[in-house]
Amino acid sequence: MGDQAGQEFSFRNAYQFLGRVGIVFLCALCLSLILTLTGANGFILTVDILVLIVTGTWLGVRALRYALRHSLWSLRNRLLVVYALMGILPIMLIVALVGLSGWALTTELAIYLATSELNRKLEAIHAAAESFDKVPVEDRSEAASHIIDYFKQHFPNIRLYTNDRSGARGYPEGAPPLDLSPEWGNADGLVVKDGHFFGWAHIKDSNGAVTAIAPLSDASFTDLVPKLGEVVLSEDNYVGHDLEHVKPSEKSAGLNPNPNLEPPKDHVRIALENGGKVPQGVSRFDIAIPFVASYPHYDWNQPNQRHSAYLLVRSRPSAVLSAIFTSTDQLRTVLVGLLVGVAILFLVVEIVAFVIGIALSRRITGAVHQLYEGTRRVIQGDFRHRIPVRAGDQLGELTASFNHMTSNLERLVSIEKEKERLQAELEIAREVQTQLYPKCAPPTRSLKLTVHCEPARVVSGDYYDYESVQSNKLAFAIGDVAGKGISAALLMATLQAALRAQISAGLDRSDDGASHTSLGSAHLVSELNKQIYAHTAPEKYATFFFAMYDESSGMLRYTNAGHLPPIVIRNGEAEMLDVNGTVVGAFPFSKYEESAVQLESGDLLLCYTDGITEPENAYGEMFGEDRLIEIVKRNAAQEDSTIIQNVLDAVRNWHAGSELPDDMTLLIARRLELA
Repeated sequence: MGDQAGQEFSFRNAYQFLGRVGIVFLCALCLSLILTLTGANGFILTVDILVLIVTGTWLGVRALRYALRHSLWSLRNRLLVVYALMGILPIMLIVALVGLSGWALTTELAIYLATSELNRKLEAIHAAAESFDKVPVEDRSEAASHIIDYFKQHFPNIRLYTNDRSGARGYPEGAPPLDLSPEWGNADGLVVKDGHFFGWAHIKDSNGAVTAIAPLSDASFTDLVPKLGEVVLSEDNYVGHDLEHVKPSEKSAGLNPNPNLEPPKDHVRIALENGGKVPQGVSRFDIAIPFVASYPHYDWNQPNQRHSAYLLVRSRPSAVLSAIFTSTDQLRTVLVGLLVGVAILFLVVEIVAFVIGIALSRRITGAVHQLYEGTRRVIQGDFRHRIPVRAGDQLGELTASFNHMTSNLERLVSIEKEKERLQAELEIAREVQTQLYPKCAPPTRSLKLTVHCEPARVVSGDYYDYESVQSNKLAFAIGDVAGKGISAALLMATLQAALRAQISAGLDRSDDGASHTSLGSAHLVSELNKQIYAHTAPEKYATFFFAMYDESSGMLRYTNAGHLPPIVIRNGEAEMLDVNGTVVGAFPFSKYEESAVQLESGDLLLCYTDGITEPENAYGEMFGEDRLIEIVKRNAAQEDSTIIQNVLDAVRNWHAGSELPDDMTLLIARRLELA
């Protein structure tokens, strides 16, 4: 059972690895093997081969992508690929370029040597015709023999023809008739006549026509380019065939004993051997190379039309160079030595560059590996891991930066833990502060209180409170503690505790039948100031507004200890209340007074902190009391909670920054109409 499960697992893995295309490729490969072994041929084999090509190409691309993806993951392999692309590949291209350039240069030199000498031979025939043309008509018979004797050493079978007013004649005596078409104009060079190459020159002028023609043979070219190699002239590309199997005599006659290489009937071919076979090579790299070029010629039966013949030179690079530097052996030796020295220097430089590249790659890959291991340690939470700095280069700076980063991360982690602890404590403080604020306003028949506090941070330094006093009075207060955060929240809690203690103490004395002056706002704030000053730091203080509302008379008695003056909105008009003294907690001897205002039905009393009026816009303008009054007037008929929300939205839109600069607290007391 285990073996069967293992086989199923391996088959499943093989199928997943190959995929459907791989399975099709294997099936097509097996089918092609079967068809090949059975000797079958036809449409099925053609289709199978096409399927093999398509699926094989697809699998090759997949294999290449897989190899690149897995082999290039490592930086070392990537650097090796970079070295291959930037180092080895350019060298191979340079070697190929040098080889191609050398082959092209050798080709041009060999062809140049052969064609220049051939041109020189043909120019001699043109010179013979030109000399003969300049001879007066009556003297041409005598001059022809001298011209033929002069050029016979190079062209033993040279013949001269003239067609002038004296008639058509050929020289030497007994020369076969020329049989030249009268359509020919001036021409010189090579011409194919009766299946052979001839060198000729035809000059036509007012005195008639002069023609010099000589057949080309091995004897005519024994000194063309000494020791260059084998030179073959052909009317077509038959020169590309191997000439080693053709005897020299057969080459000259244009014959070939090999029936597979037999040229067509109209094929014209001549070998100009110049001393025989291809020279021996000076080394194993000095191989015989065929150099081919086209050469123009005429056809005897097609007047004035040029055709292309092919000139093949089989030689070796050493033979070509020897033909050029035959008279300067010392210079040749110096040149060869210089080339060898440059090649050796190039090889040494390449070896040194390779060694330096390997050393640098090991340095880079080692540093990257250490950084990789370091990052894995950091991911696992080990911020104490450090990498040794071994050099003062950029990699060393990178390693030092990594070590500095890990130390900073270690410090930041500890700071973050401390911050989380403080954040947890702040959350606890916020929950505690939320519990300190009154949950809902006490029930009254004629005054409705609505208040909202929005901290700038987690906890607030603003303070508000309200409490029923006896059966017909309501005490409420609002304050702003100097500073923000925990210290302000603690002073706010102290302020609340002290206020409630003062109210409780006043109520106790009233129950004993004493005077109610102990609940007067001025006396209460004065006592509160002394208590705050005695139990807090000297720099801690708070602005404070305390009011006592008498429900039976609608009279509001208050003391404003340095707080922003509350605003009474009555019949669309705004009235600012008094400020009766300085802040609480700053000076123990501060004196406070009490003021009173009669609240009528429909009146709105606004108590607020500086977080409402002091935020600035982008131009440095504060929100101010005027905008606050305008918003409240415009929304006076709305619910008090709606008024508060509109005011807070207006302040947020006014402020230029993304974070409020101070706590915002707004208290609205609305005088209700009694039924």
